[in-house]
Amino acid sequence: MISDLFKRLDRRFKVLLFSIGLQTWSSGLSAQYNQLYATALGANPVELGSLESVGGVVSSAFSAPAGYFIDRFGVKQMLLLGLFFSALVALIYGCALNWWMLIPAIILTRISMLLIMPLTDIIIIGVTSSGRRALAMSFSRVIWAIPALFAPYFAATVVSIFGGISVEGIRPLYFIQLAASLVASILVLVMLEPLPIQKTFSHHTSLTSGLIRGYRDLLRSERWLKHWLVALAVMRLGGISAPFIPLWIVQVKGADQQLLGLMGTLSVLAQILLQIPVGSLADRIGRKKVFLILRPMLYAGTLMLIWAPNHAVLALAGIFGAIGLMGPGGLSGIGGISFIPFITMYWESFPAEKRGMVQGISGLLDFIGSLASLLGGFLWSMGYMEIVLILPLLTDLLILVPIFMSIPEGLRRT
Repeated sequence: MISDLFKRLDRRFKVLLFSIGLQTWSSGLSAQYNQLYATALGANPVELGSLESVGGVVSSAFSAPAGYFIDRFGVKQMLLLGLFFSALVALIYGCALNWWMLIPAIILTRISMLLIMPLTDIIIIGVTSSGRRALAMSFSRVIWAIPALFAPYFAATVVSIFGGISVEGIRPLYFIQLAASLVASILVLVMLEPLPIQKTFSHHTSLTSGLIRGYRDLLRSERWLKHWLVALAVMRLGGISAPFIPLWIVQVKGADQQLLGLMGTLSVLAQILLQIPVGSLADRIGRKKVFLILRPMLYAGTLMLIWAPNHAVLALAGIFGAIGLMGPGGLSGIGGISFIPFITMYWESFPAEKRGMVQGISGLLDFIGSLASLLGGFLWSMGYMEIVLILPLLTDLLILVPIFMSIPEGLRRT
């Protein structure tokens, strides 16, 4: 099955497997240390939440024009912009001397997140047949996860060599990330053939009037878009806990960089083993059923993370996955695989020529993650740490799941 799938892959898919895999691996090196790095530079919990909030607000403002630029200049050009921003983020982090110097990096991080993976998924969906689409999405995640499997321990080794969890111990990770991001950018620039540009905006009008008219028509024509926006907004609420989970693991549960690395490694390993079977299953029995099978694992892992009486349970939480453990979307461990049928069904709900616009309007929801991060900072500083960790679980269970189940499956398998 895997060899047959690889032979059938479009060349553009293969280029993305390598280039985005390299970028994902390099970003994963520092993912568990960004908040620790900021606190080591002097940021307190409220300031840490404020950093995330500022980044989210700016990326939300950038999102709507981004949909216009994707439509006008094409997916490849905007993907390159995202990779360039990722390299710039690594440079800023590596050179930072105070926590406030991280503000532009936080902003650019959120903008690059808005561009890199969604645009990569748009290309994958666009060059893959509907009957193999979830499998192809899962296959891409497995290929990217294999090097990421070694990223936490590689990062932990680098941090240990340079002095442990401190500014000087973490800083070298960002220069490694910088080099890898530049290589990924060159690969995309030279080797990726662009998708055809399918224009939906009128470029004879001004940017502002074109945006207003384009997004107004989009909301009117796509009945289920509002449902999807609510579901995505709930996922953004994972931002309330994401900045603080490394602090919880290290400062409250007493873990060191080795255990932090073990949790990340086990999380990635679980996904490597199960992504492809899950993707194949989603193509056979449906996206919704597979989502419902896997999502409870994420809830169980989150509860383990909160309760964890010892380091063994923390490691088990890494396997199950926990909301916010590897980012705001709950993408860690077995439970995190539920994102594959979710995002595949999401992109399939819209025609190919509107997917850039859809990404633009959905990116506006970043402000919700910003507010969540700010709220999380205040709650954390007041001592309500467990509430910060449990709130994303409750909103996911009570709002996201019912909304997702109300959306028809297979609206547009093209």
